[in-house]
Amino acid sequence: MTPSKLKAIIKSASDKMRADDNTKNALKYLEQLTWLLFLKVFDSMEETKEMVARIDGSSYRPLIVERFRWRRWARDKDLTGDDLIDFVTDGLLPYLRELKGSARAERFAAVFGEIRTVMRSGYSLKEVVTIVDSIDFHALDNHHSMSVIYESLLAQTADAGWSGEFYTPRPVVESMVRIVDPKLGERVYDPCCGSGGFLVASAEHIASSTNTVDEKECFNSSTFFGQESGEIAALVGTMNLILHGVEDPQIVRRNTLERDSRNVNPSDQFNVILTNPPFGGTENPQVQQNFPSRSAATELLFLQHCMAKLRDGGRAAIVLPDGVLYRTETAFSTVRRRLLNEFNVTAIVRLPTGVFPTAADTRTNVIFFSKGGRTQMIRYYQVPNPPGKRSYSKTNPLTREVLTGAERWVAEGTADEYSWEVDYDTIVDSGYDLDIPWPNAALSADGDSAGQRIEEMRNRLTTLTELTEALSQAHASLDAYPLGASIPVGEWAVEAGARAGSRVPDRYVGVSNEGGLAPFKGKPAKDTSRYRKLRPGDFVYNPMRVNVGSIALCRREEEAGWVSPDYVVFRLVKDAPFDAEYLLMYLKSEQGKAEIVRQSRGAVRRRLYFEGVRKVKVPVPGDPESWSALIASFAAVRRHLRELPQTALGTLAAFEAAAFSPRKSGRSSSAA
Repeated sequence: MTPSKLKAIIKSASDKMRADDNTKNALKYLEQLTWLLFLKVFDSMEETKEMVARIDGSSYRPLIVERFRWRRWARDKDLTGDDLIDFVTDGLLPYLRELKGSARAERFAAVFGEIRTVMRSGYSLKEVVTIVDSIDFHALDNHHSMSVIYESLLAQTADAGWSGEFYTPRPVVESMVRIVDPKLGERVYDPCCGSGGFLVASAEHIASSTNTVDEKECFNSSTFFGQESGEIAALVGTMNLILHGVEDPQIVRRNTLERDSRNVNPSDQFNVILTNPPFGGTENPQVQQNFPSRSAATELLFLQHCMAKLRDGGRAAIVLPDGVLYRTETAFSTVRRRLLNEFNVTAIVRLPTGVFPTAADTRTNVIFFSKGGRTQMIRYYQVPNPPGKRSYSKTNPLTREVLTGAERWVAEGTADEYSWEVDYDTIVDSGYDLDIPWPNAALSADGDSAGQRIEEMRNRLTTLTELTEALSQAHASLDAYPLGASIPVGEWAVEAGARAGSRVPDRYVGVSNEGGLAPFKGKPAKDTSRYRKLRPGDFVYNPMRVNVGSIALCRREEEAGWVSPDYVVFRLVKDAPFDAEYLLMYLKSEQGKAEIVRQSRGAVRRRLYFEGVRKVKVPVPGDPESWSALIASFAAVRRHLRELPQTALGTLAAFEAAAFSPRKSGRSSSAA
């Protein structure tokens, strides 16, 4: 049976149910149809096990007694009308809800614990049962038949209020699983498992390593864990895993976000997390209190949940929209900072639009991270658009082959033209902005790249618009960035910049008003013994021009070097009431420059010596976290503005190349 024929059968059953008074509503008939499919699938599995037992000469005891097995009551031609309704409501469902005696039985009972929907007409129900019974699950040539069914059901509920759910394409799921590589003995978790696609793919990935009785028990009962708020989705997910040989999948129906993610017991953590959470939704303030960084955005809450649930040494892969990479609200900025500093973000795979046909315009990424040490270097990969088109679609879906390059780069380090690396310091410099576009696009101006370049420019402008809007909102609510009393820098600053002495400086650094640190282009003095050593974490300024902004912060080793002996070098102590980025922003502000002038000395040409720095009064940030987010937003805007001209010029060049290239219609590029 092909997937298209299977979908046709599902649609036929759905049409019958829509005509019934008790299942006109889409969610009602989906519930009815799902549990019927579940029983049919399960009975097919039981038949297979009985057959294997007969061949082996062993015995197998089915979970469900003969009277309530699908093959018995569903094929009873005399059981119809009111008799069928009475059998289902007074016999079958109560029996299934009371199953016990084993973990599998109790899981089964939990699945049916909340099932209430039964069609009003027993004759119509009989027709639907007959349609479902026509599906031969043993003969399906699509190994992911339940995912095909689930996708078909979701398509029917597009207008039924089942928001936030969409099918994750199989190539994306399987690629994420292959890269993360879950193993037997590890606990694999999806906090919003839907149809169980990630868990099913993980089960298939692990299944071949289960040989002994103990290994099979581990595989069946203590490997696959999921949570799902929708009862229909939870039912389909459980059914999907059972169909794929996981006898006791640990799927719980609950709203994941309603659980406190601030203090998670290690026993409740997992080795592997694979998920595609709903995004674009909002959560109420009460739910937001369960997270270190409160936000209405569901995608940010799920990311924090995954961070809390990941065990030491664990690995995670999560699909997230672009906004998580660059949005500058305090919660987004804080979570990114935590993610980079408390976890090792190893890779970000940037997906083109159209990969998720039901959210065609949403730009998404797969973020891979592990728990143990901070981020060092992130491998980025830009999955290319389909040739000649700006996005994928239902009729032109993403294929496994397209993701091969991403897998090789992320898992093995094998690079191609779509891969690049970005180090931790570069990301910190840009305000923890992870929205870094494919740099090779700027090197290509041929006609074939025009579509991708136009899309890149569109994305860049969208990002800048959103960042500008965030700044506008911040400006309109400055109370969110409180300031305490102004205090002298005083003992919080210590003089730095050891003299070169007999050492020969190897790199000279200068300071400009706007550009900050840069290699010094002039000639150093003959006597270099008094030059000062600049290290990461040091401030450096020109004493005669600091009042116009000639001050910089050395953030990383690549910027370090030796500065003029006339410059002042200092650094903040560890427990200062403000951090270096905040102090730099203040000293370069108009208020900071005025304070510098007040503390400067000199009758003709005023200078600010180090003792003057210690007298400079700085307002203490009332909420350091919100101020850090604001400062990061400025850095993100600056980076995108710097890169925009190059993006625009490259796009125009690529478009020109496309305009003068031969048309696919066959028009010659030369004169007749």
